[in-house]
Amino acid sequence: MIYVFVVFIIIALRDLKGLIKSNRKKEFKVTLSMMIIAFILSTLYALDYRIPSPMVALDKFVSDVLGLGY
Repeated sequence: MIYVFVVFIIIALRDLKGLIKSNRKKEFKVTLSMMIIAFILSTLYALDYRIPSPMVALDKFVSDVLGLGY
């Protein structure tokens, strides 16, 4: 668990430092939000929490809502 935190801190310092220096606010917000989502998913995975596959929901959407099949 601590390794996940350390790795994300290193990545955040490396990636976000350049965005802050170049004053790119929109890119900073997008990158930070994606990193937060990735951190949450990685933490849940490290804690052995079963993360459902998004392909199951996508398959149901394609077959039920769009009426497409394969």
